Parts: sequence; C-alpha cells; structure tokens
Amino acid sequence: MESEDALEKIPPHLVAGDLSGMRCDGQRCSALDGQIGVATRCTIYEVRPQVCRECQPNDEECLTARWAYGLGRSD
Repeated sequence: MESEDALEKIPPHLVAGDLSGMRCDGQRCSALDGQIGVATRCTIYEVRPQVCRECQPNDEECLTARWAYGLGRSD
C-alpha cells in the first residue's frame, strides 16, 4: 500500500474522480502513452502505484491484458 506522500506524487488529472485508482479511458490507463501492441510507456513510471509495480511481463495480469487486446504472449 502506498503512503499518502507517494500517492500525492501522481498527477491529479490521472487519478480517478472517486480516488479509487488511476483514471482510465475505457480499459486503458490514462497514464499510458503510445499504441498498444506497438510501443507504449507509462508517463508516470517513477511514481506509478504499487498495483502497477506488481504487474510483470508474462504474469497472469499481463497475459490477461494482452489477451483482451488480442496480442497473445509477449515472449
């Protein structure tokens, strides 16, 4: 769980209105830049929330997200 200090480093325009997490455009996090399946990057990588830090390439969450976008495995 993040500290209040850590959470305050996330730009307010990227936080959900109800403060439940990151603001999303549909299923896509507003902090994600680029084209999914081509090249993406987190625009707040250094201050990203713990839930984002826990998602690792090819773990269950990653594979689920890749499947949702029709991308298959990333290895």
